Amino acid sequence: MAENAVVPPPRLHHNVLHPTAPREYRPPLSIIKFLELSLAITCTTLHYYSFDDGDLVTGFLATGTFCGFIVILFTVMAGYLMKAHLHRRLSIFYSLLGCACFLTSGVFIIEAWEHAFRTRTRDLAITKGSIAVINGVIFLMDTIFTFRDRK
Repeated sequence: MAENAVVPPPRLHHNVLHPTAPREYRPPLSIIKFLELSLAITCTTLHYYSFDDGDLVTGFLATGTFCGFIVILFTVMAGYLMKAHLHRRLSIFYSLLGCACFLTSGVFIIEAWEHAFRTRTRDLAITKGSIAVINGVIFLMDTIFTFRDRK
């Protein structure tokens, strides 16, 4: 190369130079996903101390929901920290599934324990069911925010 040749500067921001280029979807993740994960871990801890939920279906549903979504949310958060692309449809699917599973688990747990004698285990189980319902509502809000985000 000649010594007086002009070298163009490197292109740092592709979207700035081409504003019509499609942007990668970046979900508003940090606070909402951390809150969902912390509530799922709280539900799992309370589930350990109040495991007898009356029937087998409620126990299996609650255990699968709490432990399964801990794994899913850890994976999503790790991908977010590594700046990996998460498709918007997949994010909406996981949020809808989390909403349905946590709401169903919470309602089944509360329904199984509401007429039991007042003990420490019953109080923990009702708290666990209430937190599961709250987490289901947070998943629903996450679904709405992800769906409305048109970046």
